[in-house]
Amino acid sequence: MQQTIKIHESDNVAVAVMPLRADTRIADSFPAVVTASEIPRGHKIALADLEIGQPIIKYGFTIGRTTQKICSGDWIHAHNLETTLGQNVEYQYCPSNANDHQRSGVVTPPSGDLRSEDAPTRREFYGYRRADGKTGTRNEIWIINTVACVNNAAERIARVAHEQFAAGNIDGIYAFPHPYGCSQLGDDLKATQKVLAGLLNHPNAGAVLVLGLGCEN
Repeated sequence: MQQTIKIHESDNVAVAVMPLRADTRIADSFPAVVTASEIPRGHKIALADLEIGQPIIKYGFTIGRTTQKICSGDWIHAHNLETTLGQNVEYQYCPSNANDHQRSGVVTPPSGDLRSEDAPTRREFYGYRRADGKTGTRNEIWIINTVACVNNAAERIARVAHEQFAAGNIDGIYAFPHPYGCSQLGDDLKATQKVLAGLLNHPNAGAVLVLGLGCEN
């Protein structure tokens, strides 16, 4: 049975798919890695020795840096890993640089003050103005179901309708399946209602079809 998974070929960590005991030889890795301690399921294992400050690569991108020396087989978690985010930096997704391990995974904003005269004078974009004053960047028809039991029906309707009617100023017809609406109470139910209400009133939806089964709360 597979013990770990290495998500991207350039990763320097693997993810345990089952709880692993200390001194477990990871047969999935090459070269062989032996766990230095117990590794909980879903947690990261170092596939190589890492010095302080080196990037941890997962999904092919930097997710943080080491705060102490890490040996192959060590458990990597909050005790030896920190984010590279700071007050003046933010992560940047750069697919073309997926194999550049020397990148820190962050981008620094330009230095100097951004004065008002540097801002564009026109603040316009092509969009769709709605009756409630909101503006959307797409004009889609959304199918929102109030309970999970009609997910399949909503998806089938959306698929057929998209093939037949998505043209001209209709950008697409989509369903939003979810596992909620049945046997929910209190704050749990209110959270679902809030999300669905947000979808119903989203400016990118030019029209919305609501499907219900009748048994939902």
